[in-house]
Amino acid sequence: MSLTAECLPGDRSRARRASPLLVLAALALTLACPPGFAVSRIVLEVAEVDVPGTQAGGVQATLDLKQRNPFAQVKVEYLEVPQPIGPLRKIEVGCTRLVVREPTLACREGTLAAQGGPTKTITMNAAVEYDMARKRATAQGSDLPIAGGTAQFSGHFDRRGWEVESRATALDVKQVRALIAPWFTIPASLEIDGRFDAGAQAVSRAGSDLQVDADMTTGDLNFTNEEGTVVAENVGTLLRATAVRTETGFDVDLRLDGSAGQALAGPALLDFNTNPISLEARGHLTGETLTLNDVTLGQKDLMQARGQARVILGETPQLAQAHVDLANLEFPAAYTSFMQIALAATDFGQLKTTGTARGSLDIANNAVTQVVLNVAGLTMEDAKGKFSMSDVTADLHWAADETARVTPSRIAWNSASAYGLSGGATRLEFMAHGRGFELLRPARVPIFDGAVVVNTLVTRRLGAEDAELDFDAQIEPISMRLISAAFGWPELAGQVSGSIPGLAYRNHVLTLDGDLVASVFDGVVIGRDFRLQNPTGPWPRLFVDVTARRLDLALLTNTFSIGSITGRLDADINDLELFNWSPVSFDARLYSTPDDNSKRMISAKAVTSISNVAGGGGGVTAALQSGVMRFFDEFRYDQIGIACRLENEVCLMSGIEPAGIGYYLVRGRGLPRIDIIGNQGRVAWPQLMGQIASSINSDVVVR
Repeated sequence: MSLTAECLPGDRSRARRASPLLVLAALALTLACPPGFAVSRIVLEVAEVDVPGTQAGGVQATLDLKQRNPFAQVKVEYLEVPQPIGPLRKIEVGCTRLVVREPTLACREGTLAAQGGPTKTITMNAAVEYDMARKRATAQGSDLPIAGGTAQFSGHFDRRGWEVESRATALDVKQVRALIAPWFTIPASLEIDGRFDAGAQAVSRAGSDLQVDADMTTGDLNFTNEEGTVVAENVGTLLRATAVRTETGFDVDLRLDGSAGQALAGPALLDFNTNPISLEARGHLTGETLTLNDVTLGQKDLMQARGQARVILGETPQLAQAHVDLANLEFPAAYTSFMQIALAATDFGQLKTTGTARGSLDIANNAVTQVVLNVAGLTMEDAKGKFSMSDVTADLHWAADETARVTPSRIAWNSASAYGLSGGATRLEFMAHGRGFELLRPARVPIFDGAVVVNTLVTRRLGAEDAELDFDAQIEPISMRLISAAFGWPELAGQVSGSIPGLAYRNHVLTLDGDLVASVFDGVVIGRDFRLQNPTGPWPRLFVDVTARRLDLALLTNTFSIGSITGRLDADINDLELFNWSPVSFDARLYSTPDDNSKRMISAKAVTSISNVAGGGGGVTAALQSGVMRFFDEFRYDQIGIACRLENEVCLMSGIEPAGIGYYLVRGRGLPRIDIIGNQGRVAWPQLMGQIASSINSDVVVR
């Protein structure tokens, strides 16, 4: 140690190591100058200083009393300080306003600079004061650059305890993240940027517990996870937190207010600009377990909720348990926030909604385990008019556990429409748990002037690769005229009715246990051996055999602009295969119903239409407009028949029976007699479709 004072010329002593008590003693001796001498400058040099847990070296302290305002400076080459500060180098402390006046020892204007520590460099203005009589110490610091912003602090210590207060502004989130990395790790998959202001106050009094109050304000906070399922943009929030130390941890009190920006969590979109959020929570922190006994959540015009939760903190935080009571959920904000994103790619992505809901929610290990939801007065309407439901009421109960006992659910509505179909009041009662759904009793779903009566509807593992479905229903007669108008078809006469028996979905294949039966055109159409592969995939494939019996040709032909035909028609379409809803193979035959005693007549227009399909429309039209034929609008016929076996996009054509080098399509009867004969045996399927649509001519002989 080296100590120099101008009142003691030439009196120098040195020591390799010194204790703080020895240093203070040397200073006291130096200040005790002989009478008549004035101390103008003191320099203290110490090679090393040791105190428990801290070591310093290269210490030089200078006190200059020659100036009007005394000046003090301390330089330290290195200082070993425990974490979180860590080692410091080239420390310089200067005081330009020094007060040494018993009982006060103070530096009211000073600076501090150092290299090292969490911020790599330290520069700040500082002030300290010690009242020896009251044994009270105070300290202040300001203009400390930290994480792209600045910080200030103040504190005091006395016999009753201590208090520290700090505030930082314009902190950069990324720099803060790097700064706190040694003690707190934010998951690497979470990207965060933006700036925030923060403040904290810590108080510890003798005989009382430690209390910490903190707040943080953000205005442009952005974050996203690696999967993109959690995203926030320009979020503006105010977070306040209070923690009081107890024997087992800390009692905590939290409040969060968000009034700007948007946040996305899975399919939920929270718009804080439109629906400001307020969250209050009270609980206890023990180790890494935060137990919240009272949580209150509110969002303007969206919802009010209360609950409890237990959160496991750490590198990967986990919501171990939570229960939420939803007092009020309001539409349309609920649709916009919780449903619209999930439905965006469907026809339900632009709905106008009104109504309310309430219920409860249970969560365990980050997963929803149980939901209860009561819906009242819900109305939904698609902006494009494709879908609507009015006055929906529901009492819904769901549990994630497939084996859990669940209260039956119900849903009812007064009216509904979808894709042009519309109907009246309906009520469904069902059970829902896991990915399963089961209709508890038959439900009648009105459609126009009829209905579909669903007897069985069961789903299992819905949405999974091994999903299953069972369905059984009856179709009460529905006017084909109304269905045709809904789907934009030509107006079909009659009614559709029948059954959908034993529909089942297994291993990506939809099958029917029985026959699919429908009553149309005063006849019956039956589908057998129905099998649909990958119905929800991009390339569905359908296999079915279809038979039609006793279809009324008058009803059928009056639907389309092909002319009039009376009589009855049968059809057999075997081994029908559709790929992506286009036919790739079948063996089809359409023919007059055997033993049909009804009047069989065909109009001249119908003769031309059939001839156009067969390719001879021009010749037939000329024949009908010449000679005696031009006086007749209708002709008798004995039979109608056409057959096509489709293979490799080629239709192998035939008719009722051979006719010379061709085949009969229509065999006439009586006088004047008209026969339609085709002589093309092979026709490309696209060409045949073109002939039907465009009436392309081909070889047909009319006699």
